[in-house]
Amino acid sequence: MSTECDTSSLFGVIRPPPPPPPPENLEERGKRPKSEPEAEPEPEEKQKPKWKPREKAAWELKALKDLTLSDFSMYDEDVKPFYFDCDKFVYKNKAMINQEKEIKDAMADHVKRSRNLSPFDAITPPKVTTKFGICWPAVPLNMTDDLRLELTPLCNAALDKFNADNQDTNYVFVDVVKTTWRPGGVYYITFQAQKDSPNCPADTFQARVVDKRTGPHAVTSCSIKI
Repeated sequence: MSTECDTSSLFGVIRPPPPPPPPENLEERGKRPKSEPEAEPEPEEKQKPKWKPREKAAWELKALKDLTLSDFSMYDEDVKPFYFDCDKFVYKNKAMINQEKEIKDAMADHVKRSRNLSPFDAITPPKVTTKFGICWPAVPLNMTDDLRLELTPLCNAALDKFNADNQDTNYVFVDVVKTTWRPGGVYYITFQAQKDSPNCPADTFQARVVDKRTGPHAVTSCSIKI
């Protein structure tokens, strides 16, 4: 015989069973969120192919001491420049030789056209040289609103130094004319400023300023352009 009993009647109280839930009408049923359908697996033809290691060329399987120039003849007519250097020899395919000549000629022409130009008036270097990380004394930057806002504090710092060195002047910044730049945050800025008095014409200034991200800007020179 089972010894289980309903504890709800131990003290003479009989609790009725809970009422059944109300029937769900069609309107409420339509408001219930539908379960999201499971994502179907991508077809095999749309799945990304697995990465496969590049097959090594024959010369890469040889010991360095056994390599000869003939091992690289496969690159002679390749349109992509190829270069290999070791203690025994240096190999350059035709594309590499032509590229080096193009860069050399472009650099010579740029140096010729830049002769007697100050860093403030530097001209744009040839494109063929910029993609190889060649460092020029200075390169011009395209003036945009964002760049103008970035250069304004540098110009004000330059004017503060100029006004401090020339106590009889009180120039205020007007606008940036142009700027050149070189690695290290060095800017050669040409800008306009005028004396803080009515009806004074603007003068053109040139300043060399180092943009310090974590401290005051370093003004190494600032003068009125002659």
